Amino acid sequence: MGLGVTPQTVLPRLWITKLFGEIASGQESHLKSLMDFYNICMDNIMRNSLRLPQRCVLPKTDIHLALQDNMPLPSYCKGMLKALTFIDRNTLRQEQLQSLNWLCETLRGFSSYINARHVFGSEEFSFEKNAQYAKRILTSRISDTVHQMRFSESCREQGHNAVSNEDFDRKGVEAHLQGILTKDDETTLALINDLILVIERELITENFKQRHQMAFDKLYEAQPYLILRSRKAQIQFNMGDIKAATDELEALLPLTLNDAYKNRYQLYNCYIKQKSWSSLDQLLSNKSEGSFGDLATRTLLAYAQEGDTKSARLLKTELKSTYPAVELLFDPAKGDGKSHCELSADTVNEYINRGGKKAWCSVSGGLFWLKAKS
Repeated sequence: MGLGVTPQTVLPRLWITKLFGEIASGQESHLKSLMDFYNICMDNIMRNSLRLPQRCVLPKTDIHLALQDNMPLPSYCKGMLKALTFIDRNTLRQEQLQSLNWLCETLRGFSSYINARHVFGSEEFSFEKNAQYAKRILTSRISDTVHQMRFSESCREQGHNAVSNEDFDRKGVEAHLQGILTKDDETTLALINDLILVIERELITENFKQRHQMAFDKLYEAQPYLILRSRKAQIQFNMGDIKAATDELEALLPLTLNDAYKNRYQLYNCYIKQKSWSSLDQLLSNKSEGSFGDLATRTLLAYAQEGDTKSARLLKTELKSTYPAVELLFDPAKGDGKSHCELSADTVNEYINRGGKKAWCSVSGGLFWLKAKS
């Protein structure tokens, strides 16, 4: 929740390392659970539905017991204070700095009994009264600080000015980003994950997805998000992590009812690599539009399940007659002479880029059968 107060998104690799140190290999399920919880917290921040955990209590008597080390309230406040150290105070406006200082002072007061005595007063009666009042308004103080940091009129004006700045080289940044995202490696995957998390915090929250689920893929704001998630799945596939790519695409497909980015091609090929024939058949039934990728997949499925049967040969004949550029699958050199219309070749190459050739190669004899005459 403290990370939600920060005016700029803190990249996961920074705060995770600060909390837990270097994450050992094999901890992917723990990290996924952590990031799922992080997204829930960020969604609460965006909706302004802030609540302290129920165990963060301050009784009217024996306050010192509730403020011992490792008790819920001090642990919560110390965790939030740790998150707030990511904020660069030199960049804050006066009202932001004042709100942050008030919040930090309150959090510090609840981080231990000694600090509480220092912050809330030394006299017994005034101390208890001040501490109870500070506890009652703690959630409001967090909410007010979030507003000052992220949603105030000054923040919106600053954001608008940044977008409108004529000195901002948008094309240069886009070209640089595109150059980075073309690589299939762990570094690129980590960058994409960070970008996705930033977008999910700032705009594409779970609440946003639910509100716009029937037209999500038509929203201008959603396009960078969809492109990044599609690219993420493609990198996972190319790196051989077929299970992760499958999970990503299965989660992504419901957000793109029209499948404008042809993510089903990648998912087709994930199912083929895993020999998940029933899942593939169901997806073809639900999403197939008769495009090259759909017909090529249906043909390969028939061959994988039936072999060189009459029905499989009929599909192969239809595929090769409708899309002559299919030979780019087994003879890439054919594309050099521009012997196929550009549109047809682009369609086949898109299918190949989504793992189409790898899928055919994963079925024993598939490409040889496709190349052979019926």
